[in-house]
Amino acid sequence: MLAYNKLTRTLCCIAAIYMAQGVHAEEAQNNQDTPKVAETLATPQQDRISDVVIGRDLETLKTAQSRIAKLNNNGIEAENYFLVKAQAWLDFAMHEYYENDRSQVIENALAESYKLIKEMEAANNSISMDTLVIPESVRLREDLWKIAAELKQHQGFACAAAPIAEMEVRLVWAGHEHEELGWRHAREHFAAAERLAKKARKLADNCFCPPEEKPCPMMVAKAEPVQDVLDKSRVRPKKPFAEPVVIPEVSSEPIDLVNVPRNVHFALDKSDINEKGALILDRVAEILKAYPHMTAILVGHTDSRASKAYNLALSERRAKSVLNYLIKKGIDKARFSYQAEGFNKLKTAEDELLGHALSRRVEIAYFGENIISYDQTGDIVVEEMRKAKAAKAARNMSKKVPKKSKPSVKKPKK
Repeated sequence: MLAYNKLTRTLCCIAAIYMAQGVHAEEAQNNQDTPKVAETLATPQQDRISDVVIGRDLETLKTAQSRIAKLNNNGIEAENYFLVKAQAWLDFAMHEYYENDRSQVIENALAESYKLIKEMEAANNSISMDTLVIPESVRLREDLWKIAAELKQHQGFACAAAPIAEMEVRLVWAGHEHEELGWRHAREHFAAAERLAKKARKLADNCFCPPEEKPCPMMVAKAEPVQDVLDKSRVRPKKPFAEPVVIPEVSSEPIDLVNVPRNVHFALDKSDINEKGALILDRVAEILKAYPHMTAILVGHTDSRASKAYNLALSERRAKSVLNYLIKKGIDKARFSYQAEGFNKLKTAEDELLGHALSRRVEIAYFGENIISYDQTGDIVVEEMRKAKAAKAARNMSKKVPKKSKPSVKKPKK
């Protein structure tokens, strides 16, 4: 009986060993046959109903995100046009996946992201900058597409690359939402594209270009817009993708230097440059250094309070203050002249104190270059007069209130 039990145990151990070897062999075969994470979602939309399937799809999306992060870790800047565009396409795909979109839009958006990822991983220096409109979308807001095309040829494109890339994908996303659910659902994406267009324009216009480190000028294209191409793009494409944007040729007309500040503001009864005003004048000094043939007239102004003679003298001090600041920044005094206007040219606003603050200024008139300047308001100083008056009135009232006399206590007669 003892021998039988021993033989049985031996046979069971041998069987267990063979079974284990078979399991390990099967696992090895499965591991060998398991492909790498796919770059597209192979699961049909209607089959995305189990945890296994959804987990496999999410792994594909997660892998794309990891590869974008790795590109950034390997030295591609976070503001790089192609890296931002790859991320924007991936965001588009992931959002639609979580929204349970049943169209092919997720696969197509993810394919655009992976296409850019692979190009960057291969260190391709000639990646196309065209933004394709996928079949599930429709091309709308040609004004914004035109801005994107113009900014791509702007000499300050390097500074504005990120918002341009994101804006283009947002427009494709908006087109998809418009086709699927109507304008109300597309509105937020159009609004985002508008904000990105404004941001990109500002960044490009204020960009400084190497090697001269001059402000990048905006190329003024006088050529007629390619309206035929734009009109065709309004129709939903029957081909796999819409035709790319055609960028108009740059005109040989003179260029305009844009986004140049032309004023600086002062506090009440002050002629010294405040901290924010100094930043504005630093920008002016940089532009004047970059364009040595440019000259300027400095015109001082005041608000409407106090006498004419007093304000004339104050406005002159303000103009001289700006002049001295720019001279200290290395600009030749011979390039300037100045004059005082006092309160002759006031600014107005609904709020009286704001109008006064806008009037306390020195305006800069530029000559020698094609300039498109603007009135900046980032350094205005609105005095808190109402608060000061209220505090003064409170003090006066406290003085008028008679002090309570202490009640006299008569001492009892002894």
